[in-house]
Amino acid sequence: MEDDFFVRVIEQRSLHKPTNKALADFLKVLANSGSYGLFVQVNPETLTKPKNIEVFSGTVSKTIPSLYVEKVGPWYFPPLAALITSGGRLLLAMLERCVKIARGSYLFCDTDSMCIVSTRNGSLIRCEGGKHKLNGKDGVKALSFKQVDSIAGRFKQLNPYNPSLVKEILKIEDINHIDSDTKKPRRQLFGYAISAKRYALFTEVGKDISIVKASGHGLGYLFAPKEKNKAKDDGDDDEDEVPEWIIEAWDSLLRKELSLSLKNPSWLKLPAMMRMGMTSPNVMRNNRPEWLAPFNFSLFPLLSDLGGYPAGFDKSNFKFITPAERDRRKWSRLRGLNLLDKFYRSYRIRMNPDGKQRDVVPESMRIILKQYLRHPEVKSLAPDGTLCQGDTAGLLRRAFIVAGEIVPIGKETDRHWEQGEDPSLIDFKVHEFRNAKRLVTAHPRDIARWKKKCGVREMMRKANLAQPTVYAILREEPVRPRTLAIFKQAMDT
Repeated sequence: MEDDFFVRVIEQRSLHKPTNKALADFLKVLANSGSYGLFVQVNPETLTKPKNIEVFSGTVSKTIPSLYVEKVGPWYFPPLAALITSGGRLLLAMLERCVKIARGSYLFCDTDSMCIVSTRNGSLIRCEGGKHKLNGKDGVKALSFKQVDSIAGRFKQLNPYNPSLVKEILKIEDINHIDSDTKKPRRQLFGYAISAKRYALFTEVGKDISIVKASGHGLGYLFAPKEKNKAKDDGDDDEDEVPEWIIEAWDSLLRKELSLSLKNPSWLKLPAMMRMGMTSPNVMRNNRPEWLAPFNFSLFPLLSDLGGYPAGFDKSNFKFITPAERDRRKWSRLRGLNLLDKFYRSYRIRMNPDGKQRDVVPESMRIILKQYLRHPEVKSLAPDGTLCQGDTAGLLRRAFIVAGEIVPIGKETDRHWEQGEDPSLIDFKVHEFRNAKRLVTAHPRDIARWKKKCGVREMMRKANLAQPTVYAILREEPVRPRTLAIFKQAMDT
């Protein structure tokens, strides 16, 4: 008798999840890494001298000199990994088609789930850009709970698992039931989505709301501004549970948007911090302070682009770091240093700029949440077909992309920063395998002269270039000759 190893792994995870969370988590990692991750394992390395490497991307094959090399893992086989990924997307496309046939809509869609707009008996809901009309206004059709159950039931035919262990591959989540108890009746949930992965689900009772599920995407990289509730966390086995402070953040955002009584978190005035471990031996080799010892944790305040840096500094030459401090009350007056400064001068955090630009001014958590709420959905279009802005609202449309150029890139992302690994990963960016002859870099003397002349924002205004492009030029990174020529002309006139 032959078994499918990964089918059995998922079945065992489902079997042990209620009683042995540690084992269930291990089986989940085993299934994900073994059935997909191993086949796309890539280990990037930076060489001291460039070497000729073979670059393959779709139908493109070429040899270029590069300091960046990707060494593949022992099980590397991208065709199989691509099929696994496309299989998951196919299931989502099938689900979307089912919803469309029922003339319904959805609030958001993730890699393995869809939040379908529904009410107990079905109804019309006001929504700009919707194809239906409700009292003369645009609206979308909310499917009934029964219709949603019917759609989920259709996918049971595709279930490869033992139905006694894994009942369905498209599951109606437990939070749709009162108290998240499947033995209790279904309840009406409401949702608020900012973009594809930024959303919250909540219940309404009178003029009050209660968050039942919230996404930590776009906030999880921050060091928690509030101590964990150990009693609550220790007794909670929900693998999808997000930190309490993120729930509080969403509660505050929603109350403001829905014009309800505000319950502002106590940590809104705190500086926004990242926490990272010093795992790189290349950080301050000489005269390293004791608190910056290898494997110690440190804090990285997110400095404001508007006067947050000391005079003469910007993102390209100032990377501020402070000692780790668990007492959040002390965050707003910590002292730290610039990792890129060979003199290791000390700077103090100041939450309100004094105009002298001797200290550093980080963004407050209040500002971070305000920016979070106005995050535009770049993958879709507004209801009128234009690009989404921070205040775009309504039923978004498909975005159609016309490629002007195909550029092979290296490893798309590095998730070590999410785990607090290394400060060098803060500035991680995708490596592009371009022909070197097509790119140029600015001369260090020109860069020094330009920095003395004006700040980054003034440079952006003069050259009419985006912020990432200006920073790339100031960091001596390769840019197109025409881009550098435009920038140089603007700065030298």
